[in-house]
Amino acid sequence: MKVRKFLVIVALAIAVLYCCAFAGFDYAMHQPPETFGNVMKHTGPAPFLIFPFESMWKSARAGHLAPGDMAPDFTLPLLNHSGSVTLSSFRGAKPVVLIFGSYT
Repeated sequence: MKVRKFLVIVALAIAVLYCCAFAGFDYAMHQPPETFGNVMKHTGPAPFLIFPFESMWKSARAGHLAPGDMAPDFTLPLLNHSGSVTLSSFRGAKPVVLIFGSYT
């Protein structure tokens, strides 16, 4: 009986550690990329093997925009580095098309 009780305690301890680690990585995934990178450089490949990493990542980085929502405002430097352009400066003036990725 003592062995069985010991095994139950060990199993519960492992389950609690797993849940805490899972919650920690989930929290880290919701942080800015630099913060998440700093966490991951100390862990090695273990999280990829013991957690549903891909689905966690997709959930954390899904965003909150829906089709038809207004794009969040951002500022980017011009290609010739002579200044910058802000998305909101075009609002109401002319149509803007945002292309993410390669179009060639």
